[in-house]
Amino acid sequence: MFGEKEELMTDLRNKRTEMLIENSFIQLVRQQGFNNVSVIDISNKALINRQTFYRHYQDKYHLAAKMIQDFVSTYDSVLKKRSNLNKQNQNFLSITSILAPDIKNLLIKQREKILALRSIQLDSKDLSSEIKRVLRNNLVSMLEEKPDKFEMSLLTSLILGSFNYLIDEQELPDTSQIQHAITVILCLLS
Repeated sequence: MFGEKEELMTDLRNKRTEMLIENSFIQLVRQQGFNNVSVIDISNKALINRQTFYRHYQDKYHLAAKMIQDFVSTYDSVLKKRSNLNKQNQNFLSITSILAPDIKNLLIKQREKILALRSIQLDSKDLSSEIKRVLRNNLVSMLEEKPDKFEMSLLTSLILGSFNYLIDEQELPDTSQIQHAITVILCLLS
């Protein structure tokens, strides 16, 4: 019993430390740019020593990659939830209203994090390419037919445009705005 409580406290301390590191990293990247941020800067801002940082991450690149992967994993969960609602024959507007709290939490409440991660270009991955990858994977399961390259490009661009709108405007469009946008798109295509 005592060992479990001690392990729980260690887990909580680790999570709190990682949260401090991540929040400090986000602020520094937003202020100085990723290339100008050092582990020393992150450690000082988080009020920890470098050894503590290195217990959690190999370097700032590892931290950035982990944060990108964590965000993309959460985004993937929302897309899978959307896919499941689609399979339940929910219409687009009802799906949108059901997912609104998840979308708001994901995109608007984590805006600073997204803006910081969006500015980071890593050799192995970046936020935009990872979001596109997850979108492509989920679109295949959402649609009855596998979209061809052109359709996939069009759909991912539309969704990424919506994603960027939500980040930039910091608000979800209401259902009348969504309906109007769909009408405009259909008019353009007819």
